[in-house]
Amino acid sequence: MSTLHEDTHEIPPVRTIVSKLREFTTRVPVWGLTVFTIDGYVIAHHATTNNIPQGVEMAISSMSAGLIAIAEDFIRLVDAKKRFKEIVVDSEDTDGAPAFSVILRHAAENVMLACIFPRTTQLGLITFEMDLLCNDIVEIVGQWDPKLHMMKQ
Repeated sequence: MSTLHEDTHEIPPVRTIVSKLREFTTRVPVWGLTVFTIDGYVIAHHATTNNIPQGVEMAISSMSAGLIAIAEDFIRLVDAKKRFKEIVVDSEDTDGAPAFSVILRHAAENVMLACIFPRTTQLGLITFEMDLLCNDIVEIVGQWDPKLHMMKQ
């Protein structure tokens, strides 16, 4: 699955972002990446669902959707001065062992990046590669300027 809105593939910056997400998943063993505006509009998404263990996909989808839906309010809550950079949220299995994690990161002005990965993946590798990806996203967004859709005042 490449994007939630196939028609957005017609927008060249979105095509470029999806391509960058695909490249990321060839270098780093993650389950999915989503780029979205802070008000919850999904710009691009790429998932490697063939690697997600059975029974975990629904939990990942629910957790990701929840983080995307609350991103703007969450950022205001944890960082009133709007200097939010990144947070890691861990999920546990039924035995209390870490199962997977989600990194929510500020990627560009008004744009967030969420990465879902198994806990067996090295966090340093993911954050290093996310730094590179965010640099690309900043450049792409600088050429395009995605608008917020439901910005709250």
